[in-house]
Amino acid sequence: MVQDERANTALELWSRLTKAHDAVRKAHVKQIATYKLTAPQFGVLEVLKTQGPVPLKRISEELLVTGANITCVVDNLEKEDLVRRVPSKEDRRIIMAELTEKGEQKFTEILPHYVDNMQNVTGVFSDDEKSELNRLLAKLANN
Repeated sequence: MVQDERANTALELWSRLTKAHDAVRKAHVKQIATYKLTAPQFGVLEVLKTQGPVPLKRISEELLVTGANITCVVDNLEKEDLVRRVPSKEDRRIIMAELTEKGEQKFTEILPHYVDNMQNVTGVFSDDEKSELNRLLAKLANN
């Protein structure tokens, strides 16, 4: 009986996590689309803004997507002059990506609206609940 209860709890948790993720992702995608970007494109801009020039491989690891996907995303960002590829100074086989001035401006323009949107999405929680949820999700992610 205890095992069934544990299984049901685990399944319920999985269902709620999936639904919560979908709700937050939809809000994110909808908002980012207003800036004529995809969620992966915004993710690349965010990585480059926070970490500076980084190898494409590290971007794909950060965003949990394939190298081929990142190549396509960076190609499209390059077409918009938001990102540029540069060879690594230490190892020419490694291709780095970095923000252009236009990319910096675009990210800086989006960020306050993005933060407001995420605050609205998480506004159902008190500050204490947000802290606790953050702690619990970090624990789950590092398991």
